Amino acid sequence: MSQHEAARTPDESGAAESGAAESRGAESRGAESTRGGANPPAAPSSRDERPRPQYGEYAPEGWTWTPPVDERAAAAAAEANAAAAAAVSPAAPADAQRSGTGRAHPVDRMWTIALLVIGVFGALYNSLAIFQLPTTALESAKLSASMLGIDAPAEFVPGPAVPTFVLLGIALQLVLWFGALLWSRARLRAGRLAWWIPLVAGVAAFIVVVVVGMLVFASDPGFMQSLTPAPQ
Repeated sequence: MSQHEAARTPDESGAAESGAAESRGAESRGAESTRGGANPPAAPSSRDERPRPQYGEYAPEGWTWTPPVDERAAAAAAEANAAAAAAVSPAAPADAQRSGTGRAHPVDRMWTIALLVIGVFGALYNSLAIFQLPTTALESAKLSASMLGIDAPAEFVPGPAVPTFVLLGIALQLVLWFGALLWSRARLRAGRLAWWIPLVAGVAAFIVVVVVGMLVFASDPGFMQSLTPAPQ
């Protein structure tokens, strides 16, 4: 140690050491700043220019919104459907049991169709007979008189209401047959017996022919009087 260094006071030695430390710190900071300037931080490659999402905008890909399900309403609807199915399913067997048969009635279907076909020809024959009543009334009266053993009438003069009676009788024949057809079809589809419907329609059609014939005969009072047996 030189005389000059030994002559330094302790305060001067501490100050010199602190200055050296500061100079070394400054050098290290300068080196770090130099390295930072050589490699500046990289800027982001891309920037999202979209506005900030609001109220569900820019949802993730594949995401869909499903409305909330009211569990109570869904349960009530399921119970209603189950009740309706339970009420409908026993109805068919109950109807079949009341009618006494099921839906399959091959024999009844066959007889119903056959009687309806016969009813077509019967309705046509009755309509033709009603249409010819004014011209065949005299011949019919003579045949009836010979069977009863009475004098036959000489002539027949139809009254003014005879055309109306004839048209009404023909219309009733057609109405009865079509009514029997529709009613039989409905009962067959319901699985019920329908063979008796054409028979009832046929009886009603015969009654119509008899009533119309009586009205046509009664349109001529002298003709009807000649058909009435004289009292003994």
